[in-house]
Amino acid sequence: MTVPTKSDALNIGNDPTGPLSGVVVVDISTVVMGPLASQILGDFGADVIRIEPPFDTARHSPANTGRNEGMAPLYMQVNRNKRSVALNLKNADDLADLFELLKGADVLLTNMRLRALDRLGLGYEHIRERLPHLIYAHAQGFNAESSQSSRPAYDEVIQAVTGLVNLQERANGSLQFMPTFIADKTAALYLVNGVLAALFHRERTGEAQRVALAMADAMIAVNSVEHLAGDVFVPAAGAVGNPLSLTDAHAAMRTKDGGAIAATPYSYEAVRLLLIGAGQHERAADPVWDEPHLNGDVLYKGIREVLEHSTVKTTAEWVEYLTVHDMPFGVVLDIADLSDDPYVKELGLITEVDHPTEGRIRVVANPVNFSKTPVDIHRHAERAGQSTDEVLGSLRRLASVPSTLTTEGQGA
Repeated sequence: MTVPTKSDALNIGNDPTGPLSGVVVVDISTVVMGPLASQILGDFGADVIRIEPPFDTARHSPANTGRNEGMAPLYMQVNRNKRSVALNLKNADDLADLFELLKGADVLLTNMRLRALDRLGLGYEHIRERLPHLIYAHAQGFNAESSQSSRPAYDEVIQAVTGLVNLQERANGSLQFMPTFIADKTAALYLVNGVLAALFHRERTGEAQRVALAMADAMIAVNSVEHLAGDVFVPAAGAVGNPLSLTDAHAAMRTKDGGAIAATPYSYEAVRLLLIGAGQHERAADPVWDEPHLNGDVLYKGIREVLEHSTVKTTAEWVEYLTVHDMPFGVVLDIADLSDDPYVKELGLITEVDHPTEGRIRVVANPVNFSKTPVDIHRHAERAGQSTDEVLGSLRRLASVPSTLTTEGQGA
């Protein structure tokens, strides 16, 4: 059987095939959260028109890893499937062009601060009155209805105020931030969901609405899934925090040849299997592992013993052992080896392609699969303002053509 791969989704220069084909999104956002959300909508087939501000920090790499100025890796990872239009919204003519674009759009997506939007006449109330068909998607650090709505925020700020940094400290004593833009990316996913739901509501009722999202709110929701814990109940029935996640036993096993493998056990039976694999047969025979009720302290102690003795097997030997016993596991992958990982290559999750200005690059597939309307990559990340003439030229041609209604009215 031939395995379909994500490389089949490369559709550069052609019309999008995704389920949002025909939906127009005007994106006035910068850095990661907003651009990632609009890229996902573009992957799903929407025509995303990205309004480029005079400066977007994501275009410039602090590590100088780009080939050309303004085309840093981070920017390219969150801005494909968009047409870049350069508009300085402080300029009256450019602002007028934006409003013309919005007349034909379905969604306005932005992470500009509310005061700036109001100054430009782009606040929600003004847009609702002038363009009632338009879904207004706005995201920022803190909830617009809160006393902290005007505070600026980056990913690390949100990690701090939503308990994520404290979870790190509880787990390992470190105040280090997570080494990923977790708040930005999580908020982007919530924002996409909100836009899709609003589009569905408008399709059924004809009614547009505002979709408002705060990064802080998104991360509080996500962190609370397992870590609200005993505080779910009033009064509290126990401590906050998911115990296993916060213990030193929550770690991958080091192997004999210097590799590592994740095989976290969530039952006594699984601990016993791992103890046998680690050569601890006497400990594995302990009747404690036959107890019907799980005790966290006993579980964590067993896991620590596995971690202490896991180097009796090589990575390959652990893989064979865990596979035979049908236990979930994963070999720890060096992020530098991701592109060459057999799973990634089998499915074409990272594909090499020629970019018109940046040369040979790697693109990462959208992970969602639709059976009838597949996602695709139909447009590379563009240089700033690359599609300005195309988009505004089309806009002005449309404006110069009298509508059928006007012509018929004159003829009558």
